[in-house]
Amino acid sequence: MGNQPRTVSALLAEVHGAVDEVRAVAKAEHDSARQGAANWLDRLFGDVGTRAELRVAAKMALVLWGGMGSFSDANTREDGAAIDRLGRALTRARRSWFVREG
Repeated sequence: MGNQPRTVSALLAEVHGAVDEVRAVAKAEHDSARQGAANWLDRLFGDVGTRAELRVAAKMALVLWGGMGSFSDANTREDGAAIDRLGRALTRARRSWFVREG
């Protein structure tokens, strides 16, 4: 895994940090749809505590991230960076079969 997060808590922190960045960019750009998506992601990952729950939440989130053009299509450089960061975090969370609990 190299320098990738090795615990569920670390992956959750990465996801939450990426969601916070998306929210901040959306707020600055007055993008209520992305702000709503960030809120939804907060709720989705809010009660996650196990590796299995993390993978399920990430799978659901990736449907939103990749499936809605209005969310995954970037309008600005800042938007693109935040969305890319979120995509990487969600992908790592989805592939968390071997991370430690905790």
